Amino acid sequence: MLAFYVHTHWGYDNPYAARTWTLVNWHDYLSGLSALGYDTVQVWPLLDSMPLRFTRSDRAFLDRLRQVIDLAHDEFGMKTIMCCNSNVIGNAEAERYEFESRPYFLSEAKLNPGEPAQVDIVRQHLRGAFEYLHRTDAITVIDSDPGGYIDSTNDQFVDLMEMKISTVREFNPSIELYYWMHVGWENYNRFWKEAATWHDPYSRPEIRFDLEVFIETLKLMMERVPEPWGLYVNHLNHFTATQQLGLQEKRLQLPYGLIEGEPAFPLSNWDPERMDRFINHHFPDYSADQFPRGRMGNAQTHCLQLPHTYLFAHMAQGGSIGTADLERFAGELLPDCAGVVAESWTLLETDAPDAQRASAARLVDEAAKEQRTGTYRGLLFGDARRFLVDLAMNLQVRARLTELRDAIESGVGSPLAIGSLPGDFRPYQQRLGFVDAYGGPLYEGLNEQVIKLGDAGVDAACNDFHNWANPSLRNGALVRLLGALDAYVQQNQ
Repeated sequence: MLAFYVHTHWGYDNPYAARTWTLVNWHDYLSGLSALGYDTVQVWPLLDSMPLRFTRSDRAFLDRLRQVIDLAHDEFGMKTIMCCNSNVIGNAEAERYEFESRPYFLSEAKLNPGEPAQVDIVRQHLRGAFEYLHRTDAITVIDSDPGGYIDSTNDQFVDLMEMKISTVREFNPSIELYYWMHVGWENYNRFWKEAATWHDPYSRPEIRFDLEVFIETLKLMMERVPEPWGLYVNHLNHFTATQQLGLQEKRLQLPYGLIEGEPAFPLSNWDPERMDRFINHHFPDYSADQFPRGRMGNAQTHCLQLPHTYLFAHMAQGGSIGTADLERFAGELLPDCAGVVAESWTLLETDAPDAQRASAARLVDEAAKEQRTGTYRGLLFGDARRFLVDLAMNLQVRARLTELRDAIESGVGSPLAIGSLPGDFRPYQQRLGFVDAYGGPLYEGLNEQVIKLGDAGVDAACNDFHNWANPSLRNGALVRLLGALDAYVQQNQ
């Protein structure tokens, strides 16, 4: 299997956020993935934000996914997997929002896996969803984030998995289950129990991936969960636990965040060395048969991550950095400006503002022309000009972040550098419509730099990204940070 995970958590604008995709968008994207060799698409339908009584917009989204499943099967010969996470559904607040703009952390309700009546609500919710999704090939259930319940046991988590796969097999007996090994059920519940005792809501939590939690969970699955089922493996302790129990044949590697981190502010990435490290050197005694079920990549803003989407497919199918041909890939997107596009991708993660701006100018020139499209045109989501302008803006933002870092580190011109940032950053941010918390390149290039200023307002805004006592503060965190930076500039001019 060569799979791609379409994540729909964060709500922003089309075509950047998968939550907003039309059926045409889905067709375009599946056509591009299929042309690259991907044979499976996994979707998080965000059932976790949908109330028990689905809203009109929930039903419309689920019906669209019903059509996506059929499209994947019938036109592209691809399989589908739906994420049906553990014990989370939408709360009463969720009913107030349209699905496409619903703020997740205000809308989730974690139900108690130890209470039969609450487990039955989870079952009812799942049945409602699978009136639409029952033709999928598989489901996956994750052991953390979202989900979890303080003091709930691995035993209860395995009961949830067994309930979920039994419920969806009432609709379609051939559906397969994948246990998504992540933090581990009891590991995650212990983390939240400890977090509840912290007096400082901004403490950076430690999440422990204790091996025995994974071993116990897998043993319980072997006793209780009917085949067929498989395993997503990412952490070394996932690998070790499956090795110890002889479950190697069930492994599928999911190196989460390799193509793009999540949550991340949407910036295009290009880091082939990191890709090689995680695919070929992350686990001991590497060999191609360590993951007989294949590999899965993931992204949050799919239309921006074309170079990594290509490289992941290339390397997962046995290619190397040396045999990757970025310009050839770019030529199968936009043959008349392949060289400019490929060069721009390679400049994304460099500390070279002048070169980045020069390349951005060339992209803007190309965006003014009519462009032919090639085999992978679906990855452009029907708009070559948007793609070229997005890439130009990415380079401009990256250049500005380098200059900001240099100014803060030197102690010279910080207010000027921060004051100059909005000229490149705000038009791009508004184009995306992204307003929430994030990690990734922008966090490193902006948050980790401005926290060095020692400004109380900026510090408070940055702290909202890490308030574990109130995760709902992640919604709208970027807007508050930009406001704090504006205030800092005004006070220090």
